[in-house]
Amino acid sequence: MKFAKLRLSGFKSFVEPTELLIREGLTGVVGPNGCGKSNLLEALRWVMGESSARSLRVAAGGSGMDDVIFAGTAKRPSRDLAEVRLMLDNRARRAPAEFNADEEIEVSRAIMRGEGSTYSLNGREVRLKDVQLLFADAATGAHSPALVSQGRVAAIINAKPQERRQLLEEAAGISGLNVRRREAELRLKAADANLVRLDDVMQASESQAQGLRRQAKSAQRYRDLSDRIRAAESGLLRLHWAVAIQSLQLAERDLRTADATLAEAVQEAARAATQQADAAAGIPAKRQAEAALAATVQRLSTERATLVAQRQGLLKRLQDLQQALDNAAQDSDRERARARDSAATQARLAEELEGQQAAKVEAEQAIAPQAIEVRASEQAATEAERALATAVEAHAALVAEARSVRAQAEAARGRSDRLEGERKRLLAELERLKAGGNGAQLDSQLAEAEAQLAARTADAEAAATAIARAEGEAQAARAAADVVERALASARTEVTSLEAEAAALERLRTAKQAPAQAAARAAISARPGFEAAAAAALGDDLNAALGAPEKPARHWLLVGVQQGDPALPEGCVPLGAEVTAPPELARRLAQVGVVTSAPDAATLKALKPGQRLVSRDGWLWRWDGFVAPPGGQATAVAEALAQDNRRREIADMLDAPRARLKAAEAELLGQKEALAKAQGAERQARGSRAEAERLKDQLSGRLQGLRAAQAQAAARASAMEASIERLSAEGASAAAESEQAAAAIAALPDATKAAEAVAAARSTAERARAVLAQARALAAGLERNLAESAARIARLQRELADWQARDRDAVATTEGLAARVDKLTAERAQLVAEPDALDARLNILDREIATAEAERAAAAEAVMAAELSQADLDRAARAAESRVADGREARATLVARTEQLREKVAELVADARERFGVPPSELDAPDGEDPAQLEQRLHAMRAERERIGVVNLRADIELAEIEATLAEQTRERQELETAINRLRGSIGTLNREGRARLMAAFAEVDAHFRELFVTLFGGGSAELTMVESDDPLEAGLEIRAQPPGKKLQSLSLLSGGEQALTAVALIFALFRTNPAPICVLDEVDAPLDDANVERFTRLLQHMADTTDTRFLIVTHNAVTMAAMHRLYGVTMGEPGVSQLVSVELREAEQLVAA
Repeated sequence: MKFAKLRLSGFKSFVEPTELLIREGLTGVVGPNGCGKSNLLEALRWVMGESSARSLRVAAGGSGMDDVIFAGTAKRPSRDLAEVRLMLDNRARRAPAEFNADEEIEVSRAIMRGEGSTYSLNGREVRLKDVQLLFADAATGAHSPALVSQGRVAAIINAKPQERRQLLEEAAGISGLNVRRREAELRLKAADANLVRLDDVMQASESQAQGLRRQAKSAQRYRDLSDRIRAAESGLLRLHWAVAIQSLQLAERDLRTADATLAEAVQEAARAATQQADAAAGIPAKRQAEAALAATVQRLSTERATLVAQRQGLLKRLQDLQQALDNAAQDSDRERARARDSAATQARLAEELEGQQAAKVEAEQAIAPQAIEVRASEQAATEAERALATAVEAHAALVAEARSVRAQAEAARGRSDRLEGERKRLLAELERLKAGGNGAQLDSQLAEAEAQLAARTADAEAAATAIARAEGEAQAARAAADVVERALASARTEVTSLEAEAAALERLRTAKQAPAQAAARAAISARPGFEAAAAAALGDDLNAALGAPEKPARHWLLVGVQQGDPALPEGCVPLGAEVTAPPELARRLAQVGVVTSAPDAATLKALKPGQRLVSRDGWLWRWDGFVAPPGGQATAVAEALAQDNRRREIADMLDAPRARLKAAEAELLGQKEALAKAQGAERQARGSRAEAERLKDQLSGRLQGLRAAQAQAAARASAMEASIERLSAEGASAAAESEQAAAAIAALPDATKAAEAVAAARSTAERARAVLAQARALAAGLERNLAESAARIARLQRELADWQARDRDAVATTEGLAARVDKLTAERAQLVAEPDALDARLNILDREIATAEAERAAAAEAVMAAELSQADLDRAARAAESRVADGREARATLVARTEQLREKVAELVADARERFGVPPSELDAPDGEDPAQLEQRLHAMRAERERIGVVNLRADIELAEIEATLAEQTRERQELETAINRLRGSIGTLNREGRARLMAAFAEVDAHFRELFVTLFGGGSAELTMVESDDPLEAGLEIRAQPPGKKLQSLSLLSGGEQALTAVALIFALFRTNPAPICVLDEVDAPLDDANVERFTRLLQHMADTTDTRFLIVTHNAVTMAAMHRLYGVTMGEPGVSQLVSVELREAEQLVAA
């Protein structure tokens, strides 16, 4: 495939659609710095799949790849879309099969701001990976060494050997292989991780399945208990509903009684309210009369206060007027003094202003003659400087010509000597190479490497067989361990469940047992089934201590069974036979009989004093006719005895599962050891196979290296012979150049007279410069004096105007003060007589206020008497209202209770409908049980359900799901193992193919590099070596060079120019080995001098003529520009916007020739 043209739109500074034709030969791109030349290279890399925004010179901390979109300028808005299209010529039909039918292939990449990039091939959208593989298979791409950007040559120079190997991989055309190999290795690593993860998941799933089987059994037991609890709850709800109905009927009767009582209290309160209202009707008139008199007193007092304040204000105003008159007199005196000062200052300023104006006129008259003198001095100085420049230029031309001729002669002699020395060295090295006799040794090493490779292949096959055998043993051991683990988990669950129940019972016993109760209750036990009977017979008496206590308290004394004690009725079994108790309780237990059903009347009458009968479910019949049903304090005692029996039963039950648990743990330990042994064997076999594969790959690489060494030796000898012939021709040319330079030195003119003329012209120029400086200093002094006079005149004029304005302000101020004094004097005369008139009015108001105060006091006494009478009537009315309130409160309480009972009935009905779907009246009432007994039985069933613990009711469903998952996981494991084996085989194949192609490319690149180095340096030698590893795929590429006249050394030890030229030789050697469809060189010639640039351009021309590579060169060097076949100029007509113009140099040359 050949690159035909590049189209840009909205990419970086190329905002307008721009097309760059990429034709055969050399295409140059020129333009000033910063105009966007390198953006063309970046557009090419971007369309070929570059994914790093930083490598495209996008600013760190920006918007990432969105920054390649045109960002706008002061005159142009930003764009939201950037697109680059690359046209490929496929007439040679070398594209991938799916595109090989097309003569042209268009690769397009577009990016929308904030939405990312899209790729397409011939209009069909593809992945980034597809684009990268397309170019990688064509020996190019976004990171191809053929795209040499700014600093790329320096990067090759400074690169590590491992990094330089990538250049060799590109030349070998294995970039695509490397991509596929890395993908295969990643998939292999992921598959191995998935296999390990799947084994862990399968083990966890199996453990989960065992737990679910146990949970399914617990769930069934839980459901049975829940059904029984539901039946008991429905009966209890039926009983609560009946009690609530009865309570509601009683509450409604009490409410009717309270309504009658409340009606009587309301009538009595109405009578009291009528009397209260009659008395209150006369009080407002008395209060209004008192209020009118009080208002009169207040009005007169306010009027008097106003007159007092008015009199004080008049006195204060008279004082202020007198002070103002005194201040006005002082201001008039001050203004007259200021007028006298102003007149004196104005006279002084006028005199100074007249003197400054005379000085200004004198300065203006002196400036004009001095300016004429300055211009004359400047003209003389200019002529002297021009004469000096002419003399210096003539002298410098003679000196430069002499230096150039001598340098050319020296360079010609040095080049001739260097070429002769290089030719002799190459002759000697060629003789040593031909006399070395390494052929037989290489053949022997090849045979030995092939034999070792066959042995390692056999070792790898044997290791694969051992792996299969070890995997089978590990699988069998894993299956056996799973069986034992299931048995172990079952035994451990059983033991843990029993131990947990025993611990809970022990904690419950300890919590319920007080220190004083420890004696009797702790010492008694009943046979299972007789706990309720023993509790009914002994009850709270079990809380008494055994023996006499230290302090007075209930206790049991040792009396023992007496011979004269009465016997129990016929058919009754003594309770002592079913209960184990201390001897203090023996006599009590001997007088208690156990019956299977309720005794008849005859049996009860046969009981002697102190005797009692009990049933196994807790009923008690005493000799005196007392009968007690199960429940009460006896329930707690019965539960404690039952819990003691359960603890003893659990202790007996634990022996068998503990023995099974111990045996299973021992067996599991053995199975794990067997599994570990099998897994160790499998790991050892896998390690052996990996080592064999590594040695096999290493030997394969060594074999390829030996074969390449043979080819390299032959190529090196051929290159040396060609270099010797070329050096002989160049040596003759250099000798001729040396003779011509010697003749030119002899013909050089004498430069002594030119130096004397320079000295004379410099002396004349210095005198003219001194005269000019003096004239300019005098002119500057006159201009400075004139400026200072003008500034002083302006300042004096401003000061004089300021003083005149102050005179006018003083006159106006004096007139204003006179008018103010007249006004103040008139106002003071008017106010002097007013305070006496106000004093007379105040005396009259004082007498009127005293009369009004007496009348107001009499009205207040009348109001007080009426209010006392009203207070008595208010107390009577409040007492009646209190009785009404009490009646209403009592009725409200009854109403609330009635409503509460109705709500309770409604809640019970709603609860019954919600939980059981029927009203409470339709629920079954329990037979022979009251609510307390039913709640006790319900509590026991709930406690039993709580002891089951957390239950997974979906355990059977989850068990089926987990077993299906296990089957699917087993199938996936088999598929993963098959995929892993297939991937390992693919990686081995890719490695072998890569090594073979890499070594063949190395030999070819090395031969080309040696030849190109001699061409670019005009002699010397260089070589490429593989270092750091025997495996070519892991080895680094080292460059060793010997420029003419120097010893062989590493690239890093050469000078800057030598390093750059050596890197260029390596780049072109890569082209010759595997020519890329395009080569872009961005200012590669920048570090080279003119002579090396000429060699560089000749090599470019040669590469363009002998390969199909199309060259795109960005340069600032005129020599490089002259060698191009066509030029593109990048300009920036407006800031931030690049434009492209082109010139076809061949066509231009033909036009000039015509």
